[in-house]
Amino acid sequence: MGIRGRIALAISSVAALAVVLLGVAVHHVSGLERDRQARAQQDRLLSSALQLYQREGQVTLNAQLDDAALPAPLAKAVAKGRSGTYISGGEDPRVWAATGVGSGKVLSVSASYPKRDAFQRALDWALLLSGAVTVVLMAVVGWFVAQSLSRRLRLSAAEARRIAAGEAPAAGGTGPAGRDEVAELERSVRAMATALAARVEAEREFTADVAHELRTPVAGLVASAELLPHPRAVEMVQERAQTLRALVEDLLEVSRLDAGVESAQLDAVELPSLVRGVVKRARGQRGVDDVAVEVVGEGRIVATDARRVERILVNILANAAKHGKPPIEVRVEGTRIVVRDHGGGYPPELVSQGPRRFRTAAPERGTGHGLGLTIAVGQAAVLGARLEFGSAEGGGAQAVLDLPEAEDEPEDRPVLRGERAYGR
Repeated sequence: MGIRGRIALAISSVAALAVVLLGVAVHHVSGLERDRQARAQQDRLLSSALQLYQREGQVTLNAQLDDAALPAPLAKAVAKGRSGTYISGGEDPRVWAATGVGSGKVLSVSASYPKRDAFQRALDWALLLSGAVTVVLMAVVGWFVAQSLSRRLRLSAAEARRIAAGEAPAAGGTGPAGRDEVAELERSVRAMATALAARVEAEREFTADVAHELRTPVAGLVASAELLPHPRAVEMVQERAQTLRALVEDLLEVSRLDAGVESAQLDAVELPSLVRGVVKRARGQRGVDDVAVEVVGEGRIVATDARRVERILVNILANAAKHGKPPIEVRVEGTRIVVRDHGGGYPPELVSQGPRRFRTAAPERGTGHGLGLTIAVGQAAVLGARLEFGSAEGGGAQAVLDLPEAEDEPEDRPVLRGERAYGR
């Protein structure tokens, strides 16, 4: 049950409880008042009958002497020299009044007294009807109040989700006007979202600026290294310069993925041929050597960007070669690509939270700047694919890339196969 239903239920429940308590109290008070009036009426009749009896010695006004039906409690009270009234129950409830008249005689009057009369029934029905109407009215009022509250909360939650998805906060000032708690919550969420968006944008700009600024000196460093006289010095400088250049290129790619400016150029591609070509070119690069490719079932046609798929697979293979243990197995199942190594597996925080930039695996698994898997995840998002990291059966790290299938293609549109699918 949502907040609207809960608030409406709470308000109607409180209203129902108040109506029930009020109805019981009114019913009880009206009953007591009815009893009091009936007793007072019989007491007045008894006074008139007693005056006539004392003056004329006659019993009139429906009075009786020593009535055998006189209730025992009232008879005991009269025997003690007191007069009083009494309401009897049973099949024939009556209201009594009695007093002693000397010589042990008792003068009494009585009248039929039903438990509920027409006025009492009408009052009870009026209480029941008005209570039901009040409860329904309060439920409707509570629903509309909760609807307004829920709508404002949903708008705040929607804006927070948009910010979490990377969108900028909606324009419109500082937020809703108002001084209640919901308005304060909306303003707080908007302020938090705006601050986070500004921080993310600043990080994007910083990453892009740093990468662009480093690109030129790195290129100069690579060119200058070739002028060094000692071959070993040239080799060491070139190795470090190439590593630095790879880092700069990765930073530029991350900044473009963060900014959301990347778009995929989709073509219908035969997936097994694409994967074999990627693995073939990856061998001998970044430590990737022992890789086996297996195709399960019939090869499928996928609508994807071959260059981006290659970027994803090469980064996963390089990570497996650096941090895992051979052999590395690549299995193609329909539109799914599974890459597995036989090392210690991905760290638990990477499996649960995903890869994080500039955070590599455990020290015993190797070193690096930790952008490869981050780029792979970003490129998968551009493709509309799903990339998951986990543990393989029997041990080892396993990455699963699910690609969307190709839609029906026109007959005159070629399907890219073999080496044609991955030319740079």
